[in-house]
Amino acid sequence: MMRRPWSALLLALAVASAPAWAETGPGEVEAGAKAFLPCSACHSVAPGGAALIGPNLNGVVGREVGSLPQFDYSPELKAVGGTWTPEQLDRFLTSPSDFAPGTRMGYVGVSDPAERRALIAYLSSLRAGSGATAAAPAVDFGPGWPAGPGQAETGELCNSCHSLAIVKQQRLSRETWDKLLTWMVEKQGMAAQSPERRALMLEYLVQNFGQP
Repeated sequence: MMRRPWSALLLALAVASAPAWAETGPGEVEAGAKAFLPCSACHSVAPGGAALIGPNLNGVVGREVGSLPQFDYSPELKAVGGTWTPEQLDRFLTSPSDFAPGTRMGYVGVSDPAERRALIAYLSSLRAGSGATAAAPAVDFGPGWPAGPGQAETGELCNSCHSLAIVKQQRLSRETWDKLLTWMVEKQGMAAQSPERRALMLEYLVQNFGQP
């Protein structure tokens, strides 16, 4: 029997043990973009996009865990350290609560390895110059939000957790809307918005859902 050279054997072992995400298969980025749609309720992916309930995920692959300065991560997640490699993301997506016990990420996880692989392929495509073929999913916060400045920003953030009907019922003054947004950030884990974005949202809320 002909013996295989050690170099060939080592190469075969390396190929066999390569992680599932080492090479992106045809259509995986597109499949990942579709699988990401439920995630888009809490995460924006546009370059420089604002944090919603969760942090912006553009460029997350290769980024230090818990490192975006404008987002208040849980201490448990920040304590993980390291960077978001595909391997780390695979572990996190499998079960966030097992990956970082005590994390505020209230998502049970993705049990299907193929879906996780597609999600990782999509997230890996979200970086400058990647040439990704799948566009970032558009956040559909539902019909009925009055047109005007601040519509997209307010709808995107508020509809992460609330229906339009709940927002309409509030009928608050500007001061009370302002206090409510502060409470959401401090007590409910909502991401703090930039002063400009917050002012735009407040004006929209007062104009459309303020006191009669």
